[in-house]
Amino acid sequence: MDVLLRKINSRRISRSRFKQLAAIWIIACIVLSGCSLLPMEEETVQPPLIQPTEEELNLVQAVKGNIQTYLRGTARFVSAATEEASFLESGGKVQSVNVAVGDSVKAGDVLVELDSGDLELQLRLQKMNVEKGWLQYRQSKMSDVSETELRLREIDLERETLLLESMESRLENSRLYAPIDGVVIFAETLQTGDTVSAHQTIMTIADPARIQLTYTAGSPKDLMMVETGMPVQLRYKGKAYDGTVLQTPANAPLTTDEIQTERNAVLLIVEMEKQPEDVQIGHSAEMIIELQNRADVILLPRSAVRSYMGRSYVQIADGSQRREVDVEVGLTTATEAEIVSGLDEGQMVVVNH
Repeated sequence: MDVLLRKINSRRISRSRFKQLAAIWIIACIVLSGCSLLPMEEETVQPPLIQPTEEELNLVQAVKGNIQTYLRGTARFVSAATEEASFLESGGKVQSVNVAVGDSVKAGDVLVELDSGDLELQLRLQKMNVEKGWLQYRQSKMSDVSETELRLREIDLERETLLLESMESRLENSRLYAPIDGVVIFAETLQTGDTVSAHQTIMTIADPARIQLTYTAGSPKDLMMVETGMPVQLRYKGKAYDGTVLQTPANAPLTTDEIQTERNAVLLIVEMEKQPEDVQIGHSAEMIIELQNRADVILLPRSAVRSYMGRSYVQIADGSQRREVDVEVGLTTATEAEIVSGLDEGQMVVVNH
């Protein structure tokens, strides 16, 4: 009986073991078949290697040559002799204005008259009083009168004469006279009844026979290199003329007038040789003054010179590379620069784009 039971149990264990092995085999088949269903991973393609291109440098050669700097501008013809006309003693109300800008005048012509009331009538009457006093004095001197009586006549004549001189002075001061022969180039806008003050510039008279040119710079530094006596090239109405610098800011007359001082700081005065006959005040001429000249020096385009925080340098071509070199810059123009040191003739320099 025991033997029979052992055989039965043994068979049960064998069947159970078989079922376990079968289950493991089925699972393995499923897993393997699932992997076979996944898509095949594509092989990564490496990008082709690109050789870096060499930088193309914009080069220029340092060469020797000449360089000049100029002052160019437009100068205006003005009179070399001008006089301002103003009332010196006192002002007053305008009675009449006798000339205008552009009018020609002679020295002594009356330009403006102030209202003097009936002063002219009083002056005529006073002249009669002086004449009367003179006749009385002469008659007394010829008559047999005492010295006292004669002295009284003399005193009367002197008094009337002094009154006449005072009236003549007052009338003279109420009139503004042209100080020189010339042309009126400035006139204050005045009408009858307007009030003017003593020392106020009423008119300016210019002598058209004495003409020079003036040039006003944009800044005082523009005239730093200009010196008295420098030659000037002038062009007027298509013709060339020679000139000379007469006045620069360095030798301008000293003045306490602040406005005139500021004007002199940017003013050049030029004399034209052999002035054309048809030139007039107010006309203009093109002006060129050579300031500096350097011959046989190393030159570069200005675009090849670089600067940073006060340092001037260039980039030298070294094979396919570039190398920075400090340089000393001399004269410069709008397009060129003089290289004083740091660079040799023939070296290739990189130009800024």
